[in-house]
Amino acid sequence: MEKENLIFTLSGARGIIGKSFNAKIAKKIAIAYGLRLKSEDKRVIIGKDTRPSGKQIEEAVIEGLRELGFQVISLGICPTPIIIHAKNKHNIPGGIIITASHNPQEWNGLKLLSGNSFLSEFEIGQIANNFYKIEANSYSLIKKKQPEHVKTLDPFSDYIHDLFNFIDFKAIKKKNNLNVIIDPGGGTGKYATPKILERMGCNIKLINENLLINGSFPRGIEPIEPNLRDLAMEVWQSKYDLGLAFDADADRLALIGEDGVCYQEDIGLALITKYYLKNNMNSGRKGVFVTNLASSLRFEVIAEKYNAQVIRTP
Repeated sequence: MEKENLIFTLSGARGIIGKSFNAKIAKKIAIAYGLRLKSEDKRVIIGKDTRPSGKQIEEAVIEGLRELGFQVISLGICPTPIIIHAKNKHNIPGGIIITASHNPQEWNGLKLLSGNSFLSEFEIGQIANNFYKIEANSYSLIKKKQPEHVKTLDPFSDYIHDLFNFIDFKAIKKKNNLNVIIDPGGGTGKYATPKILERMGCNIKLINENLLINGSFPRGIEPIEPNLRDLAMEVWQSKYDLGLAFDADADRLALIGEDGVCYQEDIGLALITKYYLKNNMNSGRKGVFVTNLASSLRFEVIAEKYNAQVIRTP
């Protein structure tokens, strides 16, 4: 096992199945994560994307957490944003998402949650340190009484309900009759997005919604232009208004315009930013937006036009 290729980042850890990542490593990371959860509330919520390796990784994560006495709430296959929403809605202290996000199929990993979102650099450092101690057998673990069973809950109805309470979709629906193609790429994007858009008045078509018979993804997982040519052609030839494409855990979105052009990932956020500033900054209040260093400079261009500020983070 090539441990040196196991990658720890601010979102968690990932590696190639059978090389730098497997069920045993996933269990040890889950234990390392559990050791730093200080809350008296011993609940951890977990979910996964559609990768075939997800089942064995999920079982290992559950086993590791239960050995530490945690009550595991499993959402099964579920988009990352909905897992985070369920964690926060139910005030669950811990969360682990089994996914390698936009990385190729041979990868898998664990996204580790803390507070309302992901871990700080200090927190992931603590977990990595715990993991390598466990790997070196220098960490003595006392197994605690395990909860009797793994609990489940339905996160989708809560998510959609809360989303429609938060946003005035009735106003959108009055002006909306869009024809939209959704390409989840065999990932979790097919579970909530179609229902949401249909309630908004869109006419929906799904392509590439399932894994192939051999368990492979129907296209490259990352939603970038080379992997979305079939979607772009379908949007253009069939005269759809919009194409939406996701990665495996549906936390990345690419847009295809009616002309079949694939737009960069941050275009959608830039359009939302522009719309918000245009409609909410008339009172003289200065808008402040936070984006990461990888985003393009178009955010600064938009912010300057509306006297807003952009803060960039790693």
